[in-house]
Amino acid sequence: MSTLLKGNVSLSADMAIRFEKAFGVRADNLRRMQKAYSLARARAHEDEIKVGKFAETA
Repeated sequence: MSTLLKGNVSLSADMAIRFEKAFGVRADNLRRMQKAYSLARARAHEDEIKVGKFAETA
């Protein structure tokens, strides 16, 4: 739990269920929050991600 709280690991499904059982917070909500946080962190440096547009061929 320490590594999770320090931000060194992301919330796993198993850990979310443990939190649900211990604190009554829905695991689904915790996982959604983790996904949103992870995406926000990626967006913070999206200009560093270099990918060309995919060109569909007929």
